Amino acid sequence: MKDEDIFDILDGIASEETIRQHQKMLSESADYQTLFSEYSHTHTLLIDTSVEKTAINFTDKLIDCWEVSQETVVIRKSSKLPIYFLTGMTIMAVLLIISALPLIRQSTIQIDLSKPLSIVQDKLFTRFFLIINALVALFFIDKRILKPYFESRIKI
Repeated sequence: MKDEDIFDILDGIASEETIRQHQKMLSESADYQTLFSEYSHTHTLLIDTSVEKTAINFTDKLIDCWEVSQETVVIRKSSKLPIYFLTGMTIMAVLLIISALPLIRQSTIQIDLSKPLSIVQDKLFTRFFLIINALVALFFIDKRILKPYFESRIKI
């Protein structure tokens, strides 16, 4: 006889055939009598124990916590390459300036910087420079803000 059948007998919802089989096994088997008395004691304890009600949103909270625990965490390591590149270029510029200083002091040639500076003051150069800066800013906004935001929205 199954455990469910025994508990159905104890609950009073067993079929007549199950009850007949139960009475037959009670009279024939000492092991079954012991098992039935243990189940009867357990059934009594279960009936006497009060059942606490769970919160209304218990299942929702449990599922939300489970989903969060199942998500994989991606740790992005930032690339050190731009820092190394800028450091290298700064060192090279400083070395170039230091090596060019003695030559500039010894030379008696006057350098006219008005033509190179006029390029910087040109409106076309200024507009080109602003467009390039805007594109670089948009690239970083897209990569650092928009892409992570939309990737997280797609996962949900």
